[in-house]
Amino acid sequence: MQQFARVLTDKGAVPVIIEGDEHLDLRPIVSDINPDAIAGGALIGVDTSRLSPVVGDFTYLAPINGIRQIAATGFNYRKHVEEFKMKPPTEPEVFLKAITSLTGPFDPIFRGPNQSVKLDWEVELAIVVGREARDIVVAKAADYIVGYVCLNDISDRATQVDEEGQQHLVRAKSRPSYSPIGPYLATGIDGMKLDVWTKLNGDYEQRGNTSDMLFGVHEMLAYFSSHMTLLPGDILATGTPPGVGFGKNRFMAVGDVLECGITNLGAQRHEIRS
Repeated sequence: MQQFARVLTDKGAVPVIIEGDEHLDLRPIVSDINPDAIAGGALIGVDTSRLSPVVGDFTYLAPINGIRQIAATGFNYRKHVEEFKMKPPTEPEVFLKAITSLTGPFDPIFRGPNQSVKLDWEVELAIVVGREARDIVVAKAADYIVGYVCLNDISDRATQVDEEGQQHLVRAKSRPSYSPIGPYLATGIDGMKLDVWTKLNGDYEQRGNTSDMLFGVHEMLAYFSSHMTLLPGDILATGTPPGVGFGKNRFMAVGDVLECGITNLGAQRHEIRS
């Protein structure tokens, strides 16, 4: 396993690889962690012997720069389906989130001007696509995955479902700051054996494991590639475990602190702001 990040220093954004307690400057190898670096294989088996630590203070940015598509699915955990007393889906749901919803792992989440917002959390494992994927088969899907990031699929439930019960996923999930990712992009890990969790104001709201997925990461990537072309650096969010606010009729308010994390991918922390 190797963990990568992007950090903001007093001299600008710096791509890094984490080794122990050190953040090693990747710029001798790549100028940034972006689609070109990912497609070129620069993040595979990085030799850290000639890299130097980043010194001084820094803050974490989103771990990939220049993402072009955020693909996502819903109701992909058995226990999440059970908590809503739903019939398990026979195929994955497919939707997109706006690129402008991306934000970093410690940035604020902005509630927005709509006072009727019902702001909800959804911690999700997101696949990072390593090369162009179009009409691939499940057996080959692993060859198209460079790694994984943690994504929180922030959603406004007030705009997600209309008076007739129809879902409007894109508008509910696409406001600025509604897609925090990071802090780490991890390579060389098994995406189907990871603990996922969410806390609100210090209390656990979600605890699950990716082994509970209905459609595994390889199956999910192959399915999406049959409906759209996925590009290097794109991310594919694979659904959330049980415990979302929608099922409890409890939502986030200005001043709340939202945390989430996934094994090997680090933990996020966000303040909810107006």
